[in-house]
Amino acid sequence: MFNPLYFMLGADPTLYHTLAIIKVVLVALVGLGALAIIVLVLCQKGNSGGGANAITGIQETYYSQNKGKTVEGRLKRWTAGIAIAMAVMTIAYFILASIVSGNV
Repeated sequence: MFNPLYFMLGADPTLYHTLAIIKVVLVALVGLGALAIIVLVLCQKGNSGGGANAITGIQETYYSQNKGKTVEGRLKRWTAGIAIAMAVMTIAYFILASIVSGNV
């Protein structure tokens, strides 16, 4: 099968070995990220308000406007950040897998 990376880099076998190691590291990082997201979600409080504010007309308090500076706000930001990092690592894994297998 034709692999353009093989010809561009002069058929260096150590490159394929390195890419295979990077794939294993990415899988391990995605697994650790999944465990981190599970722990972070379990640490967060439930959203008891739901859509009640739209029905009852209760306005937001000072505390609810500054939730980003509280522990709950930081947990939500960490959860979103790790989820985005996991998505990027997953895409990188599949790109590397297609390069190593020669399906570019």
